Amino acid sequence: MIVREANFGARPARVLWVVLAWFWLVLGILSTQAADEDLPHGPEGGQRLARELCDLRPVEDTNWQGVLKISGRNHKTISIPISCQWRTGEATWSVTYLTSSTNSIPAESLKIIFSTNAAPQYFYARASSMNAAPGEPQLVTGTNIDIPLAGSDFWLSDLGFEFYHWPGQNYVKWELRRSQGCYVLESTNPRPSPNGYSRVKMWIDAEPGHLAPLEGEAYGADGRLLKEFELGSIEKVNGQYELRDLKISNRKTGSRTQLLFDLQTK
Repeated sequence: MIVREANFGARPARVLWVVLAWFWLVLGILSTQAADEDLPHGPEGGQRLARELCDLRPVEDTNWQGVLKISGRNHKTISIPISCQWRTGEATWSVTYLTSSTNSIPAESLKIIFSTNAAPQYFYARASSMNAAPGEPQLVTGTNIDIPLAGSDFWLSDLGFEFYHWPGQNYVKWELRRSQGCYVLESTNPRPSPNGYSRVKMWIDAEPGHLAPLEGEAYGADGRLLKEFELGSIEKVNGQYELRDLKISNRKTGSRTQLLFDLQTK
């Protein structure tokens, strides 16, 4: 039985991979008691694992600050301040991202509402000028969720783990990854857009007491590897180990985005 709650109060920086983040979206997630032999291979096990990942949620409200560092484009690095607010609920819960404006990118706002019985809803707004506020976020659907947040390599759909809600879920195998035992989950999109994902492959930490994605690969409509996701370094803060950053690389553009958490301001 997999517990469907994330203890953000204990280790808030790890929760991101759940919401995110592939990916990614995980700040202290509990947990799976199921061993590999208890999780059937194939679609049955894949649907079960995806459902448990979809149902992970925070147990209390939390805020954090950080920065998006985008590099590899024209040999320049862009740093964008970002803040996040998690809000809990019984049937639904939400996460809101706010990015500050830079010299070339206006401020943006993204609110994702998660539910126990439906795919996420995305509400997005982008400021009309560098000095303006984003305005009231509007519902976006379909291929419109496959757009970058603040020009980064994180799409709106990445931050909502949209692929966990695709009908095609397959538990492939148990495999060691980064010295950790992992469930390998493949999610297949039955109707990929020309610029979207056709398949996502995730390595999910199978250690008892955790259910956290460690790495991921996203493949484009042409079947080629498009993006790679990974948890970054771990840092000890106030006696507890917490995730310091998330990384995502885009093979097509050659760019890379690192989401750095300010572990001192939660």
